Amino acid sequence: MSSFKLFVAKDFFRLKLLLCAVYIVLEFYYYFFISSDFAYLGFVPDLNMLKYLITKIVFVALLILSHNLFKKSKFLYSIYLLLLFFFFIPNAILFSFSNIAPGPFISNVFFISVFLITPYIKFSVPYVTASLKHKEFILICISLLLLVPIIATFKLNINLNTLLLSEIYETRDAFSENLTGYLSYLYHFEVKTIIPIALVFFMINKKPLFIGLFVIILLYLFVISGNKAVYFTTILVVYFYYIGKDYVSKISNFFSITVILFILFPLIDLFVFKSPFLGGTFVNRFLFIPALLTHWYFDFFDGNPFYFAESSFFNLFVSSPYDTPIGFHITKIYWGDSEAYANNGIVSDGFMNLGYLGVLLFSVIFSLLFSLFNSFNLHTAYFGVFFSYIYIFLSAPLLTSFITGGILPFILISFTILNNRKII
Repeated sequence: MSSFKLFVAKDFFRLKLLLCAVYIVLEFYYYFFISSDFAYLGFVPDLNMLKYLITKIVFVALLILSHNLFKKSKFLYSIYLLLLFFFFIPNAILFSFSNIAPGPFISNVFFISVFLITPYIKFSVPYVTASLKHKEFILICISLLLLVPIIATFKLNINLNTLLLSEIYETRDAFSENLTGYLSYLYHFEVKTIIPIALVFFMINKKPLFIGLFVIILLYLFVISGNKAVYFTTILVVYFYYIGKDYVSKISNFFSITVILFILFPLIDLFVFKSPFLGGTFVNRFLFIPALLTHWYFDFFDGNPFYFAESSFFNLFVSSPYDTPIGFHITKIYWGDSEAYANNGIVSDGFMNLGYLGVLLFSVIFSLLFSLFNSFNLHTAYFGVFFSYIYIFLSAPLLTSFITGGILPFILISFTILNNRKII
């Protein structure tokens, strides 16, 4: 028993050290590369030592408080570390290195802290009795039925150059013109949930024929749309299927590889691309841009909540005071570009609509959602799907994440097909 506890303790501290390494590398990355290469976006080097000290104290506290979460659920703990990676670290770096207002940092800390309640929330999840063949049949039927209207609309109007990540924007523009109404929902359901789930499902059950079928479907959806989400979601689900046997090893391997890549990116950009290509595509786009946009939303809506005036349902009762979508309005004010759209994630969305009360409400909803996911007791191979959902919440409003983000279809499929928990 003592050797087992020692092994568990080693896992806990190894993950902590890896996350600390990620934090340190990102600080150096921001100070030496992001704040210079992307200063035109609004990143500035303005280190405040008091704020820097505060972020470190809070970071250590969040790590210490997570020990009980680690003991109770490795799945929830792995999600918690991703929240620190995506939500805490970039906002903490901007708070201390750019000397910005405390609102976004405090709200993200609160969002992550609320997640610590997740292992204490239990859902009674029913088990749907069905054979493996029946589940396979249902999953294939759902995938193909939703695909039919997409094929009927876009047919074989494909651009093979898109496979090489060339002519992406031309393909995307042509696709957007025809992606209207219910077709938009079907496409996002397929891309973000149903096809990735089906791919992992048949990888788990060793069905190469169906694996090939869903890879072909994903390639088709990519070449007609130029949507990089298809590209990266596919890579994520396959990557996390192979890199570890359990949640601890998956998240440990992810952080290890991330540290190595973040160290190599500046060297590759300097000697190969001669520009900050990798740093801009991955480090800045996926981590620091969402943090900067969060700051913009907090600054704009400080004392002026929006009350869901842009949400599909609530705008039937409340009118937007702006003549353009708020994302375009934000970039016009803070960036001077009326053509770009500023995405807002779950934290800034909560503040935009209900102020700090919205941050509280959306934090609780997020924690309840992942407590439900934990109750499904799903196979660890689906971790890549959850990873993509974390990023969706980072860069999309709450209601959008549930609907076009594909989370509602995922919940339904988890209840009926993927759920492994039985009730006696």
